[in-house]
Amino acid sequence: MITLTNLSKIFRTELIETHALRDISLQINEGEFAALTGPSGSGKSTLLNILGTLEQFDDGDYQLDGKSVKGLSDAALSKLRNEKIGFIFQSFNLIKDFSIYDNIELPLRYRGLKPAQRKQRIEQALELVGLHARRSYLPSQLSGGQQQRVAIARAIAGQPRILLADEPTGNLDSLMARQVMELLEQINQQGCTILMVTHDPDQARRAGRHIQIIDGQLSDAVLYDPLAAQSA
Repeated sequence: MITLTNLSKIFRTELIETHALRDISLQINEGEFAALTGPSGSGKSTLLNILGTLEQFDDGDYQLDGKSVKGLSDAALSKLRNEKIGFIFQSFNLIKDFSIYDNIELPLRYRGLKPAQRKQRIEQALELVGLHARRSYLPSQLSGGQQQRVAIARAIAGQPRILLADEPTGNLDSLMARQVMELLEQINQQGCTILMVTHDPDQARRAGRHIQIIDGQLSDAVLYDPLAAQSA
């Protein structure tokens, strides 16, 4: 379970202070599928990075499974990410010279899993995303949708408690985006908590819960629709 209490983040330069997040209090329960929405620059990605312990926060508290991450060492945060949190990015972040199998295996090697355990997890993840037959392919030999499925397989092979997805369908056409969303829904049904940043109102509505941020604050406004905003 994720619990945020009065969490704030400020970006500072010599001349300017920018309040990226202001007094965010939020609870995300185990097994939820939540969509994080809002206009560009509202603080969505900053919040996602803090939840993934990739960025520090300035005030408030962030508890994961009842334990605060505040003040943890870099080594402790790295261990927490490796064991409990999976990441899916818009740009896939695959290593172009590695096969699909090797891309999925690399984080498991860092984790120190034995070869047989790594193989079992990779095989299961590839089966789930429907790419077992392409395990020896390079990323350049796959479509965008297939590459995103590899990124999902890499994330779930670590058996994370929480999956953080930052615009996971942003670089995909509508058909591939729908397939990725169906896969995320399937993963969520297996018990994984998912928090997804998206600009797509249709995809946000498929999540079980909508969380909207505007100007760094939680908002009770209607679900943000970028197309409506452009025509307003």
